[in-house]
Amino acid sequence: SFWHTLSQKKLEEFKLSTKAIPIVGAYSAAPARQKEKESIQLPARVSLADDAFNTGSNDNNKKAPSADQVAIHGTLLNANTVEEFKAFDKRGLIKAEGDILWKDITSGKCTSDPSLLNRFLLLTFANLKTHRYYYWFAFPALASQNVVITSDPPKPVDQALPPKSVSTIYEQMAKWVRESSSAPSHFVVVQETGATRVVSLSEYASMDPKPSAMFGFTDPSTLNQHPGWPLRNYLVYLRETFKLSKLELLCFRDSLPKSPDSKNSSVFMTVHLSSKPSKDATESTKSKPAPSGSSADSFTTVGWEVNVKGRLGARVVDLRSVFDPKTLARTSADLNLKLMRWRSLPSLDTALLGRTKCLLLGSGTLGCNVARTLLGWGVRHITFVDNGRVSYSNPVRQPLFTYQDSVGGKNPKATTAAAAVKSVCPSAVSEGHVLTIPMPGHTVHPSQVNKVKSEFEKLKALIVSHDVIFLLTDSRESRWLPSVLASAHRKLLVNAALGFDTFVVMRHGVRAADQKSPSLGCYFCNDVVAPTDSLSDRTLDQQCTVTRPGSAPIASALAVELAIALIHHMRHGDQKDSVGKDADGELGSMPHQIRGSLRRFELISVTGNAFAQCTACSETIVKLYHEKGWKFVFDALNSPSYLEDITGLTKMKKEAEAMSADIDWDSSEEL
Repeated sequence: SFWHTLSQKKLEEFKLSTKAIPIVGAYSAAPARQKEKESIQLPARVSLADDAFNTGSNDNNKKAPSADQVAIHGTLLNANTVEEFKAFDKRGLIKAEGDILWKDITSGKCTSDPSLLNRFLLLTFANLKTHRYYYWFAFPALASQNVVITSDPPKPVDQALPPKSVSTIYEQMAKWVRESSSAPSHFVVVQETGATRVVSLSEYASMDPKPSAMFGFTDPSTLNQHPGWPLRNYLVYLRETFKLSKLELLCFRDSLPKSPDSKNSSVFMTVHLSSKPSKDATESTKSKPAPSGSSADSFTTVGWEVNVKGRLGARVVDLRSVFDPKTLARTSADLNLKLMRWRSLPSLDTALLGRTKCLLLGSGTLGCNVARTLLGWGVRHITFVDNGRVSYSNPVRQPLFTYQDSVGGKNPKATTAAAAVKSVCPSAVSEGHVLTIPMPGHTVHPSQVNKVKSEFEKLKALIVSHDVIFLLTDSRESRWLPSVLASAHRKLLVNAALGFDTFVVMRHGVRAADQKSPSLGCYFCNDVVAPTDSLSDRTLDQQCTVTRPGSAPIASALAVELAIALIHHMRHGDQKDSVGKDADGELGSMPHQIRGSLRRFELISVTGNAFAQCTACSETIVKLYHEKGWKFVFDALNSPSYLEDITGLTKMKKEAEAMSADIDWDSSEEL
């Protein structure tokens, strides 16, 4: 609809601009409808569709939407507030429109483009939160102060003209529509040497001497005794251009092509134009309709519509009940993002965020909070991975779950979280995968090899098919395989981990195409010990993620904000740390690590380089993964020392122990 298109353009293009916008509407001949042999009289409407803003670069090329309609030129002024809407200078605006109309008439421009006789002005205010639209139309008309307009009673065209002439007129009008793909707004029926022709105003103006003529226009009126509003400016034009005091008019009210058995609805009338006595002219200037303005010494411009109460004033339409609820939810959810582009962040790429696919490894406290923040940024593709089920302790800390989800302990976290995302945002594309991430130190029993291999292949496929990976699991060893896969497949990975009152958020380095290893380290680059089984033989407080309740929302928000900044940056994750320096990204700094403490209420940004013997992202690990695939992963799962041996950590630790043994530790006071 027009209002939906206006809303989109307000958010995407117009923003805070209040400059005049050219638009185009349409009207058509509107014969009285017949129902049970009774005439139903309808208002002469101008319609604005969703393509009203497609005016083209050349005004003369503006076309009506269909062949039986007439294009009408318009100007839109859209206010930013309802107060601004009320403060529009209506008198000055319609005066300016009248001045343009008078100039077009006197310059002859309307002769070459008669559609300029019909124009409109539209004032609007679109409340995009409530979907209420305030609007006020004006159809400027030049009302003469010194001319008296009288007419003989209108007659049906079949009674006023010979049948042959009527048939010829309709045939030529149909031919006009076929050749120009639109109905003529104004035309002239001329009689030449016994022949009837329908010609344009410009062709008639060039004729010398002028033949006998009947002036016609496409009439949207359905009232038998009253022609429509386009006649007002047409009469001014005819009197000013051709100096006519009496003229014959054809109010054309039939749709073309016309069915043979349909009744003709057009009307014929004779109009007289005479000068008004000066006394009457003086009295008429004492009470001018408002809002209006003088467009010339002898004319007043009128045309503001009345509202539903019959008074000069705006109208309002509430479309909340008309719009599809899912459409309303989608547009409303994105409203804040689009408003950010108006002033604060013009370079925000909402389309990029909308198509970015995010994979959340872990659907617990971190995963739920990350998902909600991603939705706020307009990310609509979210996939969850988790092997747990919703328990009674989860809903108070994990905002995608409810008490009902925990009853019975049978609902998988991943699929339940995906369903919750779609209930929050119906336009989201979300799915959950119940999957156990293979972990080093957790020996694979021969009976489980195929199952674990299948889970590895599925995890690999998920990481490859997504753009951003969020690593949000609750153990060190469960982060190893995703770190390896993200490094090997050059995926952006953001890691978040919680302590009791501390947390860390970091982005893993991403290798450039010509790099053997990333410049920035991963979660395991600071370790000289390979990840092993840390889940067995744990007490209750160690089995649960015992942390201050505020830690997860803070860490999750930082993780998402960091990811959004990286997504916008042209080189994504393969960037040097920029904290304390000029911001490298469009959204500001992109630190490597953010370490936070709730005990001290502080955040520290840290940069860590990649470690050559890293058990997750080093060149050795990535090379072996590409060469051996599942065999490499299987060996890492089953052999506690495998990763340390192949990366050189075992050798490095032995050398360090040997060096330590050679040192003569002197405990004397002089030392």
